[in-house]
Amino acid sequence: MRSGADLFPGVPGAPGPKARDETAVATARGAPAAATPPQAQAQRRALVTGGAALSGILVLLTGVTVETDPLAPALVKLQEIARNARLFAALVPHVASLPVLHYAVFAWGCVLALWLVYLRLIWQVRGAQLDVRLIASGAVLLGLLAMTIPPVFSTDVFSYAAFGRLAGVYDVNPYLSTPAQGAATDPVLPYLYWRWREISSPYGPLWTVVSELVTLGRHATPLELVIRFKLVALAAVLAAGWLIYRLVRHRWPAQASWAYLAFAWNPMVLVEGVVTGHNDVFILAIVLVSAYLLLRARPHLAFAGLMTSSLVKYSTAPLLGVTTLRLLLRTPPPRRLGLLLRLSAIAVVLLVAAFAPYWGGLDGLMSTIEEPGRGVNNPVMVAARGLVTAVTAGHVQLGVPATVVISLGAFLLWQGWALGRTGQAGAWGAHDELASWATSLTVFLLLWPRIHTWYFVVPLGLALAAGPPHRRLFGVVLVASLLSYASYAL
Repeated sequence: MRSGADLFPGVPGAPGPKARDETAVATARGAPAAATPPQAQAQRRALVTGGAALSGILVLLTGVTVETDPLAPALVKLQEIARNARLFAALVPHVASLPVLHYAVFAWGCVLALWLVYLRLIWQVRGAQLDVRLIASGAVLLGLLAMTIPPVFSTDVFSYAAFGRLAGVYDVNPYLSTPAQGAATDPVLPYLYWRWREISSPYGPLWTVVSELVTLGRHATPLELVIRFKLVALAAVLAAGWLIYRLVRHRWPAQASWAYLAFAWNPMVLVEGVVTGHNDVFILAIVLVSAYLLLRARPHLAFAGLMTSSLVKYSTAPLLGVTTLRLLLRTPPPRRLGLLLRLSAIAVVLLVAAFAPYWGGLDGLMSTIEEPGRGVNNPVMVAARGLVTAVTAGHVQLGVPATVVISLGAFLLWQGWALGRTGQAGAWGAHDELASWATSLTVFLLLWPRIHTWYFVVPLGLALAAGPPHRRLFGVVLVASLLSYASYAL
């Protein structure tokens, strides 16, 4: 079986078996030395202390709820927080109740505390060979605690449930109808973000299939439905963490446990993944399976995996074009047409199979097409639009369509430059491809008009799976992830 470093046989500069053996020796020489007993004990103590601190913060979030107030808060966001927190009030005992505004400040304070503990921990144990069993146990414990925390930071999980029930319970096409039209009396409807009650599904058809399965049962309560989606998210997080460990361990066994820790205990993964139940962790798991197939020199199956991920949510669609072009560039010219035809056939088959249950014409795609037009909340693009307005003394004000065109144009220019650089590279293996995926998605998110913090879960996981040579890329994605929290306020 060919290795992931030999994905493009016949290309000048592709490493042969001898080169790969030398690479393995060099990698082994660069591996951290085995820790002495005192060092190993200190590292274990750091893991236990850090895990206990993260668990304690999650327990605090679980044990505090919103007090019952007959007067609804004026802000819609606070109303959503209060409603979602009270939904979980009967799930676990609570030790305190706070006014909704105080609860919101407390909840975000806990998120900040999670990040402070996490950043200190991964810096403290960087470069160390860690106890994988302890990390895996911590991942399960932290995930289970996150399951008990209400989704107060986002209402997306209720949208998943509403669109799934439209198709599965009410036999209504979620791409041609809205929750308010097709399920006006459904108990999930009051928990949706108010604007999303009047739109059709912007998600891919494969996620609608998953949502249909998760929401089976006409009489399922909103709490039951949220728990089901949280279970899917937890399973995806655990699977993604294991895949990251395996991908890094393939070439850098001494560094794999740190990458596992950096992902599985990450506050964004826990909060935006398990607490809120976002499907981005599900998407990441699929993309990592694609990466594993690429490592096993199965580029066609890897492409099929990427296509599958983009049919869950279209946020990974840029990877399809990037990967196709890179595969073509690094394939001998006489074989390029055949490769393009095979990849096109895979894409068509998956598209037809996924859309077949919900196809109602091009009108079914309108909700996704209209998504960028719902406003600009990307801090980078908000600042850029403000700069254009200031420089032109208000004579030029970029609307949303113009912002979309500029964002897409800038990304395509950058991607062309990046592809030109990788086209000149000699040795190009699966881990380099993972790094390019992470970079492309990060740049795309930094330029796209509408982003959310949880979108960065995918490039974050990919950057870690790319291995130690791309550790700096992980730092860049981590900083971008932290800065993306500003989008909550826009």
